[in-house]
Amino acid sequence: MKLSVVIVHYNSSADLRRCLESMVAYAPSAEHQVIIVDNASEDEGLAEVHRQYSQFQWIFSKENLGYSKGCNLGMAQVDAEYYLLLNPDIVVQPGALQQLLEFADRSPRAGMVGPQLLNEDLSIQDSCRRFYNLKTLLLRRTFLGKIFPNSDTVHRHLMGDFDHRSVRPVDWVLGGCILVRKSAMMRTGPMDERFFLYFEDVDWCYRMWQAGYEVLYTPDARFIHRHRRDSAQGKFSRTFWLHLGSLISFYEKWGILVWLMKKWRGPLLVFLLWGLDVLGITAAFGTAYGLRRLMGKFFSEDLYPFSEYQPLLLFSLLLASLTFLLTGRYQTARKRQTRSVLEHVQQVGVVSVLLLAATYLGHLDVISRAVLLIFIPLLFISTSLGELGVSRILRRLEKGNLSLERTLLMGSPGRLQEWLGKAGCLQDAGIDVAGYVWQPAAGEDGLPPLAGGDIPWLGKPASMVETVRRYRISQVVFWDRPLDEPETWLQLAGLRRMRVGLRWNLEDVWLLASGARVDEFAGGLSAVQNHGSKAAFKSALARVVTLLFGGTMALLTWPAWLWLRVVRTPRGSARIMRIQARDLWGNDPQLKLAVGRGGKVLSLPWQFGLMISLVLGKVRLWGPRAVLGSVQYRPDDARAMAGFWHDEPGAPGLGGRWVSPEHSENPGVAKPPVSLFSLVKQLWCDPGGFGVIGTTDAITGIPDKAPTGPEVS
Repeated sequence: MKLSVVIVHYNSSADLRRCLESMVAYAPSAEHQVIIVDNASEDEGLAEVHRQYSQFQWIFSKENLGYSKGCNLGMAQVDAEYYLLLNPDIVVQPGALQQLLEFADRSPRAGMVGPQLLNEDLSIQDSCRRFYNLKTLLLRRTFLGKIFPNSDTVHRHLMGDFDHRSVRPVDWVLGGCILVRKSAMMRTGPMDERFFLYFEDVDWCYRMWQAGYEVLYTPDARFIHRHRRDSAQGKFSRTFWLHLGSLISFYEKWGILVWLMKKWRGPLLVFLLWGLDVLGITAAFGTAYGLRRLMGKFFSEDLYPFSEYQPLLLFSLLLASLTFLLTGRYQTARKRQTRSVLEHVQQVGVVSVLLLAATYLGHLDVISRAVLLIFIPLLFISTSLGELGVSRILRRLEKGNLSLERTLLMGSPGRLQEWLGKAGCLQDAGIDVAGYVWQPAAGEDGLPPLAGGDIPWLGKPASMVETVRRYRISQVVFWDRPLDEPETWLQLAGLRRMRVGLRWNLEDVWLLASGARVDEFAGGLSAVQNHGSKAAFKSALARVVTLLFGGTMALLTWPAWLWLRVVRTPRGSARIMRIQARDLWGNDPQLKLAVGRGGKVLSLPWQFGLMISLVLGKVRLWGPRAVLGSVQYRPDDARAMAGFWHDEPGAPGLGGRWVSPEHSENPGVAKPPVSLFSLVKQLWCDPGGFGVIGTTDAITGIPDKAPTGPEVS
C-alpha cells in the first residue's frame, strides 16, 4: 500500500469529524488506508463519528496509551510505503495529500516530511523548529520567557528567520502532521514509547538525522491545524507536567552530561552509597549517644559530653569505610545488585568486633560501653536503609526510563532475535537498546529491524565507534569473540578509549563466575580455577555454625519427635519417613522427615531426624536445593548457574538462593537477594524445600501408631 494515515484520538470527536470529512473529500489517488486509534475516549459524540465513518479501520483501546504508543499501534496495522500521522485537529486541504506524496517521491533522502501548517485564518504556523538548547529551554519553559518575550533565541528556535514559503531541511517538525518513509523508519525504529505525550516528534526527527536521513519542510502541501498548545495553559496543568516529564526524558536520552554520568555510573553509585553510609553511621552514633543520655538514671556512671566521643565517631567512619570496601560492599553497587541480609550482617559484625576490640585494648574509660552496644544494631539498620535507598532510587529511575543503560548490540540478527525472545522486559533489567550493528551480506544495503521493528540496524561493525558517539551509547554487548583482524581491534581500542562499557554475552562466560584467573598456558591464554585456603576456611566456619545450630535444634525438637513416634500427633495421619535425596555434587543422603496428611513435610519443630542429619553433615544450612528420588538436578537459570560456581562442593542445604520466589523466573531480569525473612520462613515452614513427599521419593514409611486419615506411602 502506498499510504497509511494514522490518527490518534482522545476526547475530541468534533475535531475528528472535521478531519475525517476532509480526508474523504480530498483523498489522494494512491491506494491508502485510514486508521483511527482511540485512547479510551469518553466524549459522547465519538459513537456517531464511528458510525458515520465506519469504512475506516478503528482501534478502541481500553486505556489511554499515549500519543507515541497509539501511533505505533496504528502503523503496525498496515504495511505501507509511507505513514502519515495526523492529529484530529488537522483539516486536509484540496490536493494536499497528493502533493505531499509526490514531494516525498522526489526526495529519496527525506526520512520525514513536514507540510505547511496554517491557522484557521490561513496565516502560517511555526511548524518547523531548531533543536532545543539550555538557553531556549529557559526562555520557553520558565518565567524568563515573560521577561524577554522578544528574545532572538526564541525567534531562532521557532525559525522566525526562515521564509516558510520555501523548501528546506529543518531540525524537526511538529508531529501533529508528519509523513514518514517506511524504509527510514526501519533504520530508526518507530516512535519511542517512553514519551507519553510531547517530545516524541523531536526525538524521532533527531534519530532521522542520526541515521543519515533528512527532515524536510515543504510549503507545497498545506493543512489547517487548530494548534492549542495545551502545555502552555498553566504551570499546574496536567499537560504542562507531561511536557516537562518528556523534556527530562529527551535530555536523559540524548544529553551529553547524562551520557557522561551513565558512562561513570559505577563510580557515582559507589560514591553515593558511601556518602549514605557516612550519613547513616553518623546518625546511628548520634542516636545511640542520645538514647544513652535519656537512660542515664539506669546507670551509675555519668555520661561524658559528646565532644569526647567525636574521635571515636571519626574512627568508626574510617573503620566501617575500609571494612565495607574490603568486603565488597561497594563493588556490588557497580553491578546493580544488593547484598543479602546475611552478607550485610557479616560486614557489620566485622566492624563491631574491631570497634569493640579497639576500645577495649585502648583502655578508653571515657567511652560508655552502652553507647557502643546501642550503636551496633543502629549501624546495621542505617547502612541497610542506605543500600535499600540507592537500589529503590535506581529502580524507580529505570521504571520511568530515566536511568536506563543505553545499549548497542553487536551480533547476527538471528542470534539477537533469539536472545530478545528470551530476555523478557529489557527495561526491568535497566537496558535501553538503541539498535544493533552487523555486517550485511554482499550486495545488501542494510539489515531489517528486530523485535517487531523496535530495534533498528545502525550500521556496520567498522563504524561502531562513530555509532557509539552518535547515539550516546554507554555500553556495547557482543555475541562473538573479537576477530583476529586489525580493524576489529582498532574498534575495540576506540571503545575502550571512550570508556564505554563492554559486555560479551558468550557461552563460556561461566569462567568468570567460577572465579577463574587469566594465565598463560603453552603460548596461549587459559582460564585457571583453584580452590585455596580461603575456601577451606569458609567451609570449616560453616561446619561449626551448622553443628551449633543442629545440636541446639535437636535438643529443642526431640520432645515433639518423641510425641510423634510414641503417642500420636494432633495433625491426623502423620508419620516419619526415610527419603532418598540428591544434589548437583553427587551427594545422595537418606534423610528422616516428619510428614503429615497428604505427604506434606511438617514444620521445623517436628524435624528431629533432619536436625540429626544436619549434625552428621548430610545436609547444610545453606547450599543447593536437594531433589528427591531419581530426578537429576541441574542449574535451571543464570542465577543458579552462577551459584554453582560460587558455592563450595558440599551437602544440600536447608536454605539457599533458591529460597527467593523470583529465583526461577526469567534470567534476563535482575534477581533480588534472598532476604533474612524469606530464609527464616522457609527454614521454619518447610526445611529443605521438600514440599510434599510422593510415593516415588520414599524408601521406607514408618506410620504413626494410630493413623486417623488415609495412608501416606
